[in-house]
Amino acid sequence: MSAALGAALLATPTLAYADGGPGQDPVATATTNPTADPTPTDTPTGSPSDTPSGTPSDTPTAADPAPSDPPSGDPTPDPSSHAPADGTGAPVFGDVGSDPSDAGFLTVAVSSDSAITEVSADLTESHGANPSTVAVTGFTLVSGTPEDGVWRSPRMSQLPAYGRYDVTVSAQDGDGDRTSSAHATTVDVEPKPVFADRSISPAALDVEHTHVTLSGRISLFDPITGDTSPLAGQALSVVAEYAYSAVTAADGSYAIDVAPKLNGENATSVPVSLSFWIANPDGTNTYVLVDSKTLPVVVSPSRIRLDHSGVQIKFGAKASSSGVVEYLYDGTWRPAKGVALDMGYYATTTSGTGGRFTLTDPYIPYDDTTFTVETSSDSYLADPYLTASHAQFKVDVINKTSICFCSSWIDEYSDLHVQGSMTASNGKVPPNHKLYLQQSADGRTGWKSLGWFTTKSDGTFNLDGYVAVPKGYWRLYSAGSSDYQPGYSNSVHFNRTATRITGFNAGPEPVRKGHTVTTTGTLQRLSGTKWVAFGKQRVYILFQAKGKKSWTQLGSVKADSHGRFTARFTAKQDGTWVGVYLASGSYVDAESYHDYVDVR
Repeated sequence: MSAALGAALLATPTLAYADGGPGQDPVATATTNPTADPTPTDTPTGSPSDTPSGTPSDTPTAADPAPSDPPSGDPTPDPSSHAPADGTGAPVFGDVGSDPSDAGFLTVAVSSDSAITEVSADLTESHGANPSTVAVTGFTLVSGTPEDGVWRSPRMSQLPAYGRYDVTVSAQDGDGDRTSSAHATTVDVEPKPVFADRSISPAALDVEHTHVTLSGRISLFDPITGDTSPLAGQALSVVAEYAYSAVTAADGSYAIDVAPKLNGENATSVPVSLSFWIANPDGTNTYVLVDSKTLPVVVSPSRIRLDHSGVQIKFGAKASSSGVVEYLYDGTWRPAKGVALDMGYYATTTSGTGGRFTLTDPYIPYDDTTFTVETSSDSYLADPYLTASHAQFKVDVINKTSICFCSSWIDEYSDLHVQGSMTASNGKVPPNHKLYLQQSADGRTGWKSLGWFTTKSDGTFNLDGYVAVPKGYWRLYSAGSSDYQPGYSNSVHFNRTATRITGFNAGPEPVRKGHTVTTTGTLQRLSGTKWVAFGKQRVYILFQAKGKKSWTQLGSVKADSHGRFTARFTAKQDGTWVGVYLASGSYVDAESYHDYVDVR
């Protein structure tokens, strides 16, 4: 590489480009070593220009230069049109300019009444405080006749630097007549980029071809030396919906892989272009379009196949679904990996190997419902190469049955009074209203059913029944059904004075985690046939976490003289609260209504 070329490249900014000259295609391949004599087969492209000429199309075209001086590089002229009208006189010049195939040569069309014997030119730098002038001699006839022909200079290797030059030409004929033409033209002598092996693939973007690969090789042709060298370390810019950057290798090659994030959900094509900027000696920058192509976007149909069309779960469990997401390609359904999926507002996932996925809703369903699994509608997550799809499945919730043995006692006639209510987790009364009364001597084993009764339509009950053994433990039992789980009430122990806890409440409901749950109620004892305040007694507050079978004692509180009590605790998790009075002497234990609190 010449010293002048090296200096010019060092002056090139980090990101540089050069556009083609008039009528030239900037993506045309140039030969690596144009010679001084034959016209090069391929022409390096680009003429200095401050700004790009417009948006590139599929076939890159050059931007027309807009210099302040007349353009250079005119096509080889027809010299006969400039011969003297009378066939006598001094030489007459036709077109003067750079050789269209190589800016390192100057061509002069000249005619006279006798053979031209000498053609020369002076090239003066157009810029700079002390412009240099270089004399160019040794022109040779390359077309036409000595009397009317086109003359070509040797390669102008003596030029001091790249840039624009003002050209003065002189010619002498066999008669000794000489003519000079000052400011005959201006020429630009600049390095020109040369491209080879350019490629942009694939032919179209689709679900199986989401990346764009650009490859090729860029060289720089030096018109002063005639040498072509790799354009190494050149910063390149790729535009494919978004901008990407790369740098050429030591041999001028580039291999760039980008994955366009399609701009919009319904993109039909993606324009792709590769370009750079190159610095000119006059301080301007020239845009060079290396390659461009518009890739169509093909969207494939998608579908979701669930493993089950419906599931049955017990109340308290979460609803889950699994399946596979697929897309149609070349007539075959194929698994789609990496597809974002939603189920409701809170369950999201991405399909994995084989297109498999599992979604679980974080919230517990309280009744039968239908869930929809669908490809994400979020524009940032949705796959732009697949159509949207969805599938549904039904969830059958086996509701939890709740039975409150709220109030009971045994009178002197061994009649057991039973009062309470029955409901379910869905807030409805189970259609099967039958409840069984069971008794156990120790409250742990040996439970036997004494008989059954039905609740009222609202799930409440209030009745009396004779018990043969008035000592022991009693509870209520519901056998359940296909939609309701079996359920047991709290147990009560008699052979003592009856007690009860009324108006028990744990709230608020729902409550935020870390906030306070307040439990309230009233402890009473049976006095004859009336319930009266049972004051100054200790009531224990128990908690059963959701999904657990064991109870935890959280604390205790002493009822006031009216039997009322209040205790406060910190909400930590979903669960059931209950107040318990553990009796002594002639009294019986009392257990309050079970109150479930949802903690969020």
